[in-house]
Amino acid sequence: MAIITITFELPTGTRHLAVNSERSAAGYAEAVICAIPREALPVPLAVSCPDPGIRNRLIGYLLDLQTECLRMPPLSRNASGALG
Repeated sequence: MAIITITFELPTGTRHLAVNSERSAAGYAEAVICAIPREALPVPLAVSCPDPGIRNRLIGYLLDLQTECLRMPPLSRNASGALG
């Protein structure tokens, strides 16, 4: 297994994620991206991994995910301010 490191440059600072599988990297990185406010997207990111295939797949997936998040309609809020 390869050690995979993903670095996100968030508005609040740099966040590093280190995992040992491509699937874990995608899942954790997806959670990070989905938690970023839409107005802050896209954020710069870097993937470090000795396997160029894994690195390229993750970069492509995470860039596509950010684009997809930008295209989603904003969440509506009801009169109380709650989502839904």
